Amino acid sequence: MGINENRIINNFKIEVNKMKRITLLIIPTLTCGIVFNSCDSGGNIVDTENIHLMCARPISFIEDSKVLLKWGPSMIPYILLPYEIAEPDKIDIYISENVKSNFKKIADLENGGDFSYTVDKLLNGKPYYFYLVSKKIGFSPLNSDTIMVVPNKKKEFEILQTCEESHMSRLSNVSLAKQKNKIAYVDRFYSWNGGTNCCMSVSVLISNIDGTEKELVEINSNSPSWSPENDKIAFHFDAIQNVGWIPAQIALYDCETKSVTQITHDDFYNYSPVFSDNGELLLFQSSRNTLGTYETNIWLMNLKTNDLFQITDISQSSLTTVERPCWIDNDRFLFHGVSLDGDYKLFESSISKKQINKLFDSQWNDYIPSISPDDKRVAFISNRSGTNQVWIYHFDRKTYSQITGYSMHESVEHTWNKIEWIDKTTILFTLNDNQLIKQKIE
Repeated sequence: MGINENRIINNFKIEVNKMKRITLLIIPTLTCGIVFNSCDSGGNIVDTENIHLMCARPISFIEDSKVLLKWGPSMIPYILLPYEIAEPDKIDIYISENVKSNFKKIADLENGGDFSYTVDKLLNGKPYYFYLVSKKIGFSPLNSDTIMVVPNKKKEFEILQTCEESHMSRLSNVSLAKQKNKIAYVDRFYSWNGGTNCCMSVSVLISNIDGTEKELVEINSNSPSWSPENDKIAFHFDAIQNVGWIPAQIALYDCETKSVTQITHDDFYNYSPVFSDNGELLLFQSSRNTLGTYETNIWLMNLKTNDLFQITDISQSSLTTVERPCWIDNDRFLFHGVSLDGDYKLFESSISKKQINKLFDSQWNDYIPSISPDDKRVAFISNRSGTNQVWIYHFDRKTYSQITGYSMHESVEHTWNKIEWIDKTTILFTLNDNQLIKQKIE
């Protein structure tokens, strides 16, 4: 599934001399600009076809009125690659306040072994933009991508439950039943028969919000969502058929009878069902009527009649797929879509008009939007600060606040995650793949 960027960053390290051959390919590529043939400081010709300048790519960690920037070889994942990497001799740091323009240089650093820089005396709640320039004689300077950070004091939060480190369980994709103080969630390594390795499966379970009284809903299943009355759970499961692949079907779990009823019956991939506020409609993503196996549109099922309606049409848009719908009301909904160049953006559409409108402009990847109960904010996951973190967009002020990203130990995975609003000022999500977090946003 998705890649946990922070875990990769922590688990891989590169030791690079100024002109040392690396037999490891970096993902993403280390070079982020164009190099040219020239001379190094010793007067030798630099073979820029076989030697690439490493680009310093910043990630950030916020504090109270501060931002810690980190970059360098130890921050970049890698695999095998057939050319040499030249580490920069110097790193320039540029900053802009409020807007992604009017940058000014704030640091000119020798590229030493620290690969970090702290910017202090910043204003909390104010957006700042940074990029780095890698420099080395014989190469064109390389500009990194721009990142966005919003320093703040860490908001009040509570760890509701934590998976044991010795257990392979992963707590993810949590849906909250407010009336019952229960959650439906996904355990990516659910074990049975004594926990032997032969029996592990991505599975949907129910438990109290503190993790007690666990109950299995279904194995080989994912994306649970409680009904408004908290009496049913919609989810998708893998249905093995002789069609050359394993399609996924939508099902409903009845909490009283503990029975599962399959409600889609086809050869397509059907994911991420969500109930409307009145409980009569179900949005989900499906590969039906698309050209690719994993390309999906948003579809609607009327639960009273079982009629299906296609809501989005990616063939009439610039998107390759649309995913993870989230209701605003009984007509409008949010989702993320993937563009032709692979970028993730947030969009709004409706059952009545079926138009796709961008929620806001962004040069970063934004995932899994979730609307607040008062419709004034949307919570989402974004890599705009250099790693995936939880962000809030305020519709009235058209401003952003950053909720996570205070240390390298905070990792927010977007593929398996889900953000739920407990009330208009509190959200629920999973951190580091094993902690259920209740987090204030103000």
